Amino acid sequence: MIRNELSDILSLAEEMQADEMPGVLATLVASSGSTYRTLGSMMLGSPESEVTAGGVSGGCLEEYILRRGRALTVQQPAALLHFVDDPRSSRSDVPVLGCGSSIDVLVERFHPGHLEFLQKLTAAHDADQASLAFCLIDTSIPSVINVRRFIHTVRDSTADLDPQLAMLQQTVIESQCSRHSSIGRNLQALAQFVQPMKRLVILGAGNDVQPLSTLGRSLGWHVCVADRRARLLTRSRFPDADQLVASDWRTALQAITFTPQTAVVVMTHSLADDAIILPLLVDRPAAYLGVLGPQRRRRWLLDNSHEVWPLSFVKRLRGPIGLNLGDPSAGGIAVSIVAEILAELNSRTPTPLSESNSGKMGTLSSRVSLADVY
Repeated sequence: MIRNELSDILSLAEEMQADEMPGVLATLVASSGSTYRTLGSMMLGSPESEVTAGGVSGGCLEEYILRRGRALTVQQPAALLHFVDDPRSSRSDVPVLGCGSSIDVLVERFHPGHLEFLQKLTAAHDADQASLAFCLIDTSIPSVINVRRFIHTVRDSTADLDPQLAMLQQTVIESQCSRHSSIGRNLQALAQFVQPMKRLVILGAGNDVQPLSTLGRSLGWHVCVADRRARLLTRSRFPDADQLVASDWRTALQAITFTPQTAVVVMTHSLADDAIILPLLVDRPAAYLGVLGPQRRRRWLLDNSHEVWPLSFVKRLRGPIGLNLGDPSAGGIAVSIVAEILAELNSRTPTPLSESNSGKMGTLSSRVSLADVY
């Protein structure tokens, strides 16, 4: 679940509470096999108004979950739904998954506590440190499901956690994967890993930056566009950017947040500007650092500077940038750059899925691990 989707869920939750609208909050709490959504994915909606936000599948279950969830939570606060990939199923009224998997979805009657949790979860997604969102499902009372949710940052002490939850948290932090686990006979725990916010910093505000900004924002990244030419940094040109910085380069970079989850793309189309910018980036943390243009341009910038470049900086400065996808348009270049950034952020070597061993974007997950993706 990305920032954009969570923002939509939060907005709908605020609207539903203000209008006292009944609704259902659905959460993907467990999975086995290849599933479209990751553990912890959420959907909020009201069957009466047909308004929804988020999702827990590829779109094949949402309507049924809202309708069935609403019926189940009229008399009880929560229920669990189980879906399998079984074409032999005789239940024509229950959707069957088509991706070789099974999932468990928690459905809850929407209440004000959910809004408070969603606000905290949104803050966690907007933070530069990782967090865990816990969802504890207690079935110790027959026919009653009690749910407790809370956020725990990786820096918080585990002294206040049950020892088994503390162990689960440690496993999730080490693997950086959300996990579902059974604790005893009557307690299930979902520990959702909330990654630190990914940031895309684009230095330059030409026309070719616009599709890159839009694409980065569509992935839930925090997008910052900076340029010394204020006339180019307008909301009409960059409606999706989180931050626009118009000033000289030294001042601009001081105003921008850089983290180990930041991708920096230099797209000024100016050798003079790039010659000013690159020395200012030497000590900035970044997962990805690239400068637009051919290899000889990158080499010229490094060779014709009075700077003594650290070898580590030279090695991580990419140029040209992007994957060779064969599309020279601004949109095509944006896709190629984002694809390379994604590969770097996820420690992947870009290859066609059809040529991979599993044919999937991730490793086949167990019942207690991160849900896989098609």
